[in-house]
Amino acid sequence: MLIATRPHDLAASLPAATLPGRLRGVAAEHPGDEALIEGTTRLTYAELLSRSESFAAALREGGLATGDVVLIQLPNWWETVVAVWGTWLAGGVVLPVVPIYRGHELAFIIAEADPAVLVAPETYRGHHHASELRELAPELLVVGVRMGSDLPGIRPFETMQSSGPSPEVTVEPDDIALVLYTSGTTSAPKGALHSHRTLLAESASIRDACRLTGIDRIFMPSPLSHITGLSYAIVLPADIGAAAVLLDRWEPEIAMGLIEEERCTFTVSATPFLRGLTETYAASTAPRSSLRTFICGGADIPPDLVRRAHAVMSAAVIRTYGSTELPTLAMADPFGDLDAAADCEGGVIGGNEMTVRAVEEGVSELLARGPELFLGYVDASLNEASFTEDGWFRTGDTATIDDDGLLRISGRIKDIINRGGEKYSAGEVEWALLAHPAVAEVAIVGYPDESLGERACAFVVPTEMGPPDLADLRAHLLAAGFAVQKSPERLEIVMQLPRTASGKIQKFRLRDGLGLVASPTELESRA
Repeated sequence: MLIATRPHDLAASLPAATLPGRLRGVAAEHPGDEALIEGTTRLTYAELLSRSESFAAALREGGLATGDVVLIQLPNWWETVVAVWGTWLAGGVVLPVVPIYRGHELAFIIAEADPAVLVAPETYRGHHHASELRELAPELLVVGVRMGSDLPGIRPFETMQSSGPSPEVTVEPDDIALVLYTSGTTSAPKGALHSHRTLLAESASIRDACRLTGIDRIFMPSPLSHITGLSYAIVLPADIGAAAVLLDRWEPEIAMGLIEEERCTFTVSATPFLRGLTETYAASTAPRSSLRTFICGGADIPPDLVRRAHAVMSAAVIRTYGSTELPTLAMADPFGDLDAAADCEGGVIGGNEMTVRAVEEGVSELLARGPELFLGYVDASLNEASFTEDGWFRTGDTATIDDDGLLRISGRIKDIINRGGEKYSAGEVEWALLAHPAVAEVAIVGYPDESLGERACAFVVPTEMGPPDLADLRAHLLAAGFAVQKSPERLEIVMQLPRTASGKIQKFRLRDGLGLVASPTELESRA
């Protein structure tokens, strides 16, 4: 059983509610309202509750105890939502895992989180997930979803619809409800623990800031196994009585069609989703999108893309900042100056707090705390380095907060280029290069150098005008007022950047692909 590894200082100030209570409440008040749309499946709140209670009863009949962990490795299917709610109704802890994880990552997570039940597709995108989990943990109950054949030792999801009574399980607001592993963009994933209270606090902050009600319809292309998908397509809809519309595989044209067909009004997704929708709407004859609000999170959100998306879709495109540990720390005002909001991550919302503290000369780290702050990591040894002595969470991001309380993220503390002892943020160079007309996306990483210790390589996804060269990038940065030493000295032209399922750039994969140490004079593109 997982236990909270640090007390939540703000717990007493948060609403005393639980996730099962929220679902049962909305199903009682609005039983016939649509709750979930995925493919050809449409569930009302009464139907969602019924199926989830049946799954919960089957879990309890199978031996699941209160506080036990259920690992769910599923795509954006309706069964995923039922499995999540069923786990909570059974008193269990949900452990979502992205479908791209394989044996290496899964073995680590299973060993650390110690799940009692594993839920996965028989096959998804050509990979046999349920069988892989069965081999990794043969002693555990493995539930196979959308089974096309009988597999030894794997119980079909359909048989988890118990006809027995709904389990009467008591959970408390501060009980652990979720363990979610970080994306692992720079290191091994870390399991963050959230309670019923912290997850509902996150939902309340977005609900209030965006003025959401039950008439809204939430479009979700982001993975349900990520904090974004889970928060805004599972918890938030039940909190406000709205319908969630799921998209399994990202295809911008299909996404646009689904948004308009279902008249979706709200979504939260990362930059690649925003870019894809913007280009699709721009090429269509649709006068505008039914979306009223598109919240976009991530460090690589070009201001020009935000402004263009707003112009093309006529939706409020809002930048935000958060993490697995504290889902939404800051967000621009959806009802404020949208043009100005394109340049920053906005101010704090939902009773959160933020500050910056210097970690070395010229580098300040963003610190955060608030009602939705997680309870600590599964591996409690990680907490000491992750929190200050006075209780602030160390985000690991470099940032500034201006006199108006607006947040601007400049990069990661570890994402610093150290060129001959002169340190600078890779993020600030990326921001500047995104304004170059030939640069659609860019990531700056350091590579080892014999004379200077480290130099910078720019990985660039070009626009339709064609790829830039190093001289173009250098001239652009010099014109923007940058020191010449901050210009990248190596260029790789790529068709796409490696990303996590939630859209974050995986810079470690870029570094791993750079290969041999470059010579001190290497200035030509290797495209």
